[in-house]
Amino acid sequence: MARVDRLEIGIFGRINAGKSTLMNLLTQQETSIVDSQPGTTADIKSSIMEIHKLGPVRILDTAGLDEVSDLGGKKRKKALNALSQVDIVLMVIDPVQAFLSMQLDVEELISSMAARKGKQLAVVFNIRFDAKALLLNTGATVSEAQEFCRSILPDRKNTPEIATDLSRSEDYLSLVEFASEAKPQGMKPIPLLPFLNPRSSVLMHIPLDAESPTGRLLRPQEMSMEYLLRMMVPVGLYRTDLALARSRSTVLSAREEEKFLNFLKAMEQGSGGCQLVITDSQAIDVMSRWVPERIPLTTFSIMMINQTSGGDMSLFAEGVKTMDTLTSRSRILIAEACNHDRIAEDIGTVQIPSKLQEAFPGIKVEHSFGREFPDADILNDYDLVIHCGGCMISRQVLAARIGHLAEVAVPLTNYGFALSWFEGPDVLRRVLEPWKVK
Repeated sequence: MARVDRLEIGIFGRINAGKSTLMNLLTQQETSIVDSQPGTTADIKSSIMEIHKLGPVRILDTAGLDEVSDLGGKKRKKALNALSQVDIVLMVIDPVQAFLSMQLDVEELISSMAARKGKQLAVVFNIRFDAKALLLNTGATVSEAQEFCRSILPDRKNTPEIATDLSRSEDYLSLVEFASEAKPQGMKPIPLLPFLNPRSSVLMHIPLDAESPTGRLLRPQEMSMEYLLRMMVPVGLYRTDLALARSRSTVLSAREEEKFLNFLKAMEQGSGGCQLVITDSQAIDVMSRWVPERIPLTTFSIMMINQTSGGDMSLFAEGVKTMDTLTSRSRILIAEACNHDRIAEDIGTVQIPSKLQEAFPGIKVEHSFGREFPDADILNDYDLVIHCGGCMISRQVLAARIGHLAEVAVPLTNYGFALSWFEGPDVLRRVLEPWKVK
């Protein structure tokens, strides 16, 4: 199943500014509860949809950033984390609400953080039907209230804005047009295997193990097949019994190797040669020995992190060099973006930690699972983060994680890089060669 690269739009602002009303207007349904009671949005609401002019999008409605309570503090933290992961920051401002309070702390926080994180900021002024009446006793106009709010924008001239009454359903098209004009440029999808040609075959080495789901393949494997078939590339699937391949019995291991090489030879003869072998990272120790040097070799994890990182793996290549300097006193974080029950020889919780302990006895290894990721102050305690391929998170989420690590100067690498490093510099060089990474 191909992964859809979605535009991420986040809606931010203070309590009762009109955030949930905007969410419902964009989604054309009651996605978020709207009520005058403060703090109605208890958590981030998410909606995945297709919008004309925008394409596939994910819209996030966040809680008000000015809620004062312990729970409000937690909501605020989640909202700000979401801001670091979106492409467009839609800041909803009720200019009358802001002007009457004479406070712009929330709006200043959103706009400054958007600028710091390199996010596209766009302002939606929610002009309610009674705006003029509410300002009557102040002597100010709605336009003057809007100008007051613009005072905190880091780049007033180039920040897109729209003024509308969000309760008017007929303003839907103008809001979509506004969002499409605010869409960042250059958001092109990254090809999964950009260096392939359509005539030669690719061998996908998939060593099914106890953690492989019944009835389907893992997402990177499914994505690879779909991509290769769409590119008219002949595909061969092969499963090696890794227990036999690693057996101390030379008879058993040699027999398993012979079966693999016979399959590879048949592929080379029947389809104009084999241009690539792509393997599960956990089998790189076997494949690096069995696949002839003339045939390029890489891993699914490296393939996925290349796409999720936007085609730039230089950070992961630089990060893997840190493994040369690790000691028994080092502290490692293994970050896996998906959630599943971890059994048998799980790569993240068993295989990589075991190899680290073998190489650096006493090294401290900790884990982070799912969409949650440690804050910068916690990340600061690690010497290296080893991340999975990221097939279950968006490029925006990965970019946010990279940003958090950059803030504290903690190096980052990937499962495929790390497992290849354990096999030696020649193997690491080989799996990165197809990607032109040094």
